[in-house]
Amino acid sequence: MAHAQTKHRSPESYRLPKDHPWSSAWKASAGVGVVGLLLSLVAWKIDGQRFAFAWLFAFITVLAVALGALFFVMMHHLTGASWSVAWRRVAELFARGLPVFLLLFLPIVLSIDELYPWAHHAKSRGRGDHHAWMREVGVTGRARADDHGDDNEKRGSLPSSAEEEHTPQHALHEATIEAKLAYLNPAFFGLRAILYLVLWAWLGWFFSSRSIEQDFKRGISLSKDLQKKSPLGTVLFGLTVTFAAFDWLMSLEPTWYSTIFGVQFFSVCVVAGLATIIVATYLLRKSGPLADVLTVEHYHDLGKLLFGFLVFWAYISFSQFMLIWYASIPEETTYYHHRWQGGWAAYSIGMAIGHFIFPFLFLLSRNIKRRIPLLAFGAGWLLAMHVVECFWLVMPYASNHLSIHWMDGVALLAVGGIYLSIVLFFVSRHPLVPAGDPRFERSLHHEVV
Repeated sequence: MAHAQTKHRSPESYRLPKDHPWSSAWKASAGVGVVGLLLSLVAWKIDGQRFAFAWLFAFITVLAVALGALFFVMMHHLTGASWSVAWRRVAELFARGLPVFLLLFLPIVLSIDELYPWAHHAKSRGRGDHHAWMREVGVTGRARADDHGDDNEKRGSLPSSAEEEHTPQHALHEATIEAKLAYLNPAFFGLRAILYLVLWAWLGWFFSSRSIEQDFKRGISLSKDLQKKSPLGTVLFGLTVTFAAFDWLMSLEPTWYSTIFGVQFFSVCVVAGLATIIVATYLLRKSGPLADVLTVEHYHDLGKLLFGFLVFWAYISFSQFMLIWYASIPEETTYYHHRWQGGWAAYSIGMAIGHFIFPFLFLLSRNIKRRIPLLAFGAGWLLAMHVVECFWLVMPYASNHLSIHWMDGVALLAVGGIYLSIVLFFVSRHPLVPAGDPRFERSLHHEVV
């Protein structure tokens, strides 16, 4: 009966009512973002280096959600599926917030010297002082050539003599960085970042704008156009996400490399994006226009997709670890040594259990995926573990020891609050389903076979 009632409803009927609590939620989120931003300025003044890592952690955490939503939208058009039409608008609105990351990236640009050792080296090369870079990097212990060695007491300490600066390990380390400076230099780094962020912003805006336009124009022509654009968009998305992972995360330790790291970060984005869509629609569905649109059948299918990408994430993450462990090449193993010392070992084990073993067993059951509150709990759990994982990706380079600082929470409030305020503003202004899509009616009657 619910589906029959929705057949002739106009797109406007799928908007949130003006007196609905979610209609003004963007103001509260903006307030949180502004407070977080003000506290971030204080944090920056207190300890610029520690804050730089906190901001990068928050930026990557929130950006991954938006990128995962964008991938879901393009995947929908790429496959021409009908079951996902009912989900698409919420994902589009999360992707529509991508332009704000152009502004949120500015603190990273301003903190490039604090975050990336190669930036020091590039400037030192320009001054003709190579060893100044080695001394600067040695203060924090980041990217040290002996980080994979057994002498833990030397980590984070300055060279005690000029001879130590000229050991074969340091010479090899410096030569490795020198060979990468054509790619790892501040100017080219900034240019690539602008390219990534502008492309993502355009893709998010293009797919969401055309979809919203279809609400009132209707017809199949816009659907065909979006389907034609999605293959190229997906290819560009895959390339830029991979290189962004190399630039913003892997180059935190410029002598380390992993050819699978870009795929691993892609899986991080997709799991976070799918989990966010489930949680957001669950909250909107409880009291809003989505109540008679998204059914148990829809949640069952999206739950299966989330479960599948969770397994994919685990497969890629374990493959990277296994290959590095088996080869035991010092330049590669240093990545996991950073995450197995100074308190990080317990954190790493806990993340493996919390991010895979528990959600895998929880989401494995068909009954769980067909019980919407339980599925929403599982998705919310994965979102929390997404924050834990992004902290694990960034923070081992901030200190040799595990340290959770108030700056981390402040940065997350700032980035998350600002981004969500943009998303929630669009949620309050646009229909929550693509009612003009020719496949919308079929999506309403979707059943899992």
